[in-house]
Amino acid sequence: MAFTGVLGLLGGEEMRPSCGPFDGALLRAAGDPRVVNVVPAAVARNGSVSAAMRLARNYFGNRLGLSVRQVPLLGRGDALRPEVVEQLAASPLTYLLGGDPGHLLDSLLGTPAWDAIRGALRGGAALAGSSAGAMVACETLLLRSPNPSPKARHGRPALHLMPGVVLIPHLHRFGAGWLEASRREARGRDIVGLEESTGLIYAGGWRVHGPGEVKLWRRGEEPALVFHDGDRLRWRSPKA
Repeated sequence: MAFTGVLGLLGGEEMRPSCGPFDGALLRAAGDPRVVNVVPAAVARNGSVSAAMRLARNYFGNRLGLSVRQVPLLGRGDALRPEVVEQLAASPLTYLLGGDPGHLLDSLLGTPAWDAIRGALRGGAALAGSSAGAMVACETLLLRSPNPSPKARHGRPALHLMPGVVLIPHLHRFGAGWLEASRREARGRDIVGLEESTGLIYAGGWRVHGPGEVKLWRRGEEPALVFHDGDRLRWRSPKA
């Protein structure tokens, strides 16, 4: 079945003025919704949910003119709550904040909340994720290790909106070490790297938006294909 929703994958540093090209394109692709439902689970363990939501209200609300609603999903238990599931099922635009990708995946994988997001996408809704939120959408999630060696990093099965893909956000920061680990942990998979405030939006096809670069290593092989703002990609479609 063809993917009828909208998917946005951002390389990080979300909710800043430099994200304007990406978010403007996202809203247009999503049909200019009036509401964004923000999932702060990724910042629940190691960040400040209240600070993240203040930033969301200032950026999405004051800057972009949207009604900003927090999804009360901070952990896996919340993803089972009927009111959370109902909010996500009815959401025209859901935004997964960046933060801790492992905790975000633990909170969503195999839950009614994730089923609700997938169902909304099949109905034409939009989902966007930044950094951790973009990473978990792929087939394989690459996780940090306390050991900084690339050999200590490991992959986990993720949400499979993008089968055959592993994603590296903050590309200029993470660099070669994460590329090496991605090739090892997701052998033969496509690797996509996104710089901050820059990303890919799927709305019947892929397009790059933002000030930085997007790199794609098909099957993990060199040379990387390099894309910039406005470029179109002929690439695999998401699967909801």
